[in-house]
Amino acid sequence: MKNFYYFILFTLLFSVEANSQDFKKTLVKAFTSQDSSEYYFKIAKKNIKSIDDEAQYYFCKNARYCDYNQLDSAIVYGQKALKLLKNGNDVNSLLTVYNNLAKVYRKQGQYDKAIDYSLQGIRVAEIEKKENWIAFFNAMLSLTYHDFESYQKGVFYGKKALKYWVSQKEKKPNMISNALNAIAINFDDWNKPDSALYYHKKVFKYFKGIDTLNIGETYNNIGNTLLKQKKYREAKRWISSALQINDKNFEMSNGVKDNDYYYERATNYTNLATIAYELDDFNEAEKLFEKAYIYAKKSDNAEKLRDFYYQRALFNKKRNNLSKAVQDQESYIKIRDSVFDVERAQNFSELEAKYQNEKKEKLLLQSRAEIREREIEIKSKNTQFLILGLVSLALLAIIYLVYRQQKMKIKQQEQEFALKSAIAKIETQNKLQEQRLTISRDLHDNIGSQLTFIISSVDNIKYAFDIQNAKLDSKLSGISNFAKSTIIELRDTIWAMNKSQITFEDLQTRIHNFIDKAKEAKNEIQFDFFVDAELKERQFSSIEGMNIYRTIQEAINNSIKYAEADKIQIQVHKANNQIQIVIEDNGKGFDLSATEKGNGLLNMQKRITEINGTFDIQSSDSGTKISILL
Repeated sequence: MKNFYYFILFTLLFSVEANSQDFKKTLVKAFTSQDSSEYYFKIAKKNIKSIDDEAQYYFCKNARYCDYNQLDSAIVYGQKALKLLKNGNDVNSLLTVYNNLAKVYRKQGQYDKAIDYSLQGIRVAEIEKKENWIAFFNAMLSLTYHDFESYQKGVFYGKKALKYWVSQKEKKPNMISNALNAIAINFDDWNKPDSALYYHKKVFKYFKGIDTLNIGETYNNIGNTLLKQKKYREAKRWISSALQINDKNFEMSNGVKDNDYYYERATNYTNLATIAYELDDFNEAEKLFEKAYIYAKKSDNAEKLRDFYYQRALFNKKRNNLSKAVQDQESYIKIRDSVFDVERAQNFSELEAKYQNEKKEKLLLQSRAEIREREIEIKSKNTQFLILGLVSLALLAIIYLVYRQQKMKIKQQEQEFALKSAIAKIETQNKLQEQRLTISRDLHDNIGSQLTFIISSVDNIKYAFDIQNAKLDSKLSGISNFAKSTIIELRDTIWAMNKSQITFEDLQTRIHNFIDKAKEAKNEIQFDFFVDAELKERQFSSIEGMNIYRTIQEAINNSIKYAEADKIQIQVHKANNQIQIVIEDNGKGFDLSATEKGNGLLNMQKRITEINGTFDIQSSDSGTKISILL
């Protein structure tokens, strides 16, 4: 991982114009120098000539302090570098700083900030289509969620990183190893050792024939999983190999003690100390814990210190050193609480009880003055709690009043809006009614008078002239009858337009008028029209009412013309939550399958469908039945 990081850094520093090569070379010296880093940084600062130079200066300081575990300084210079790089075109430098800040905050145990900077980096990488960086940040998220003990998410992000790296034509073992280890340690602490070992051992596939000095972390992690399975001696062999690899890397780096140096050894010695006390070698465990503490402290990593105190507390508990066990437990809880921002957990209540029992005799020997001080302290705390409780109640009351007032305001606004909507609806309906009345007057005064004139003119022609031509006489009578029929239809239309609402009682009256006229032509037909009293006041819009009226009218017309019936029934009643209209005759009927639907049947079906009803017709030699459901 470190080699990849250096590769990115030097690539960024040398991918610039020739006139700034001296400035960049000075920054490289500042970053790589063991003893003269600050000297070269001062020289570089004097040679800053542009915003880009300033951005690279802060970028290198951030990288230097991050690599050498000076975390607070790394954050300060990282924030300065971000402000400048966000407005520039150096995307790789920007992404590197996001990664550095995520890494620093992860070490400090500020996982929310670590996740935030990783996600910010992913957003930039996605916009710039830097897929390798997206994978890199996913691996960082996997490690951060692991430290935060959110293992399911850790596995999820680790697998996303792994999927990218293994899909590349040119495989990068270091990147694949990083993703595999991230997945494996999440499975390990998730108590899924088989999955952890599976992913850890896959690392060796990509390092076949390559020096294993690059994968000391994997040796340690395999040992850690075996340790949790209580395979202590096998675990010790793997972790000891990891320590030897780390020592060899230290020799090859000319004795540079960077952050990785302390982090790796904190892990190795904590694990070896744990194995020693599990094997009841308390003296060896004591020595190893001393080394682990030094390295964990210098690593400045919250996770390593947390793990150290946790394991040493268990060690001291096992050797019955309850006082030290409680101290380590308190240190562990303090770090854990600072990391997870939760109330202090009582994970070691049994151990605490034992420790308190040992102190019980000493507590009984305390003086009355000390007891009095304790009582005063308790009273003071009770007073504080009482005041805090009263303040809390007052705040709750204020919050409730504000909430209630806001709720009433919202309710009032809703009522005002409903009122305005109702007024607007009424105004719209009034305008529509005025338009309907205007149109109906125009129809009555213009078209109605013209049809009346046609009837009168045809009748005058018939009476004024002695028409001998029977065909012509029939044609004139047809025109007169058609005009009369049209006037009736027009009156029905005007009637519907003049009503904003139509009831079944209105329809019943209108249909009775129609039936009375039908009887004049077919007086031998018996008509029966029944409307359920409960439905008489049921209202429809003018369009709905007219469609129902026309459908019933068409059905009656068909029965009169074609059915040769002597009885026609129209019934309207409730059927569950629906209204059913039935028009039935006792005529000769017709074969539905053999008869092509004409305009009359199609028009009836269309009218009922338009008002969201269903239309059904049944016919046999005993009559025809039309059912309408609304």
